Amino acid sequence: MMIDIVHFVHRMAAKLSGADMPVHFKVTGWFGAHSSRLYNAAVTDSTKEAPKRRDAQENRTRIIQAAREVFASSGFEVPLSTIASRAGVGRATLYRNFPDRFTLAAAIFEDNIAALENLAREHRGRPDAFMTLLSAIVEQQIEVHALFPMLMAGVSTPNVDELIRRAKGLLRAPLRAAVAAGLVRSDLTLTDVLGMLAMISAVVTGDALASSRQQRATRALELLLHGIVPR
Repeated sequence: MMIDIVHFVHRMAAKLSGADMPVHFKVTGWFGAHSSRLYNAAVTDSTKEAPKRRDAQENRTRIIQAAREVFASSGFEVPLSTIASRAGVGRATLYRNFPDRFTLAAAIFEDNIAALENLAREHRGRPDAFMTLLSAIVEQQIEVHALFPMLMAGVSTPNVDELIRRAKGLLRAPLRAAVAAGLVRSDLTLTDVLGMLAMISAVVTGDALASSRQQRATRALELLLHGIVPR
């Protein structure tokens, strides 16, 4: 049975703190739905442009989605021709958009960060925004597990460095709000949170079975929440 990570985090936080369960919404597969919405909006906005430009955007979108699926099932070192085949494009089209697997991985991360920033805007000012973002990030880790070793290996490009900066930035204000509301420990820092996420990444990376990754991540979250929720 697939577990709703967002619901689980809010339920565990409430249980540990002794509060009523603060479930404001319940989403299964949050990231997949929001990612599609972001990309669909991009394609819709391009309908006023020349057909050639529109086709190029649609090709790029298909390549990124195919890369998500193939990297998740076959690992980061999978031949890029496999991704091109899944996307229904030629290798020349793939390489025109993404000259190597690292730029393709960066595009996936950029999509993920944009979705998280959108979620942060939707929940701005709410004390539970931090837990909601934490849940969404873990969902992303479950999906794109094969890409995290690239970051851990220290692959650094201006684009990746900027994405990491944006990821840290979107957590700062929600974390402060959660601390102020007493939803997490008063001494919890952004560095602590990044360490938690690295631990969760470690337990899901390399597991090709999505249900197994979710079980591992859920168990890791359960243990970590015991450490950050005041009781």
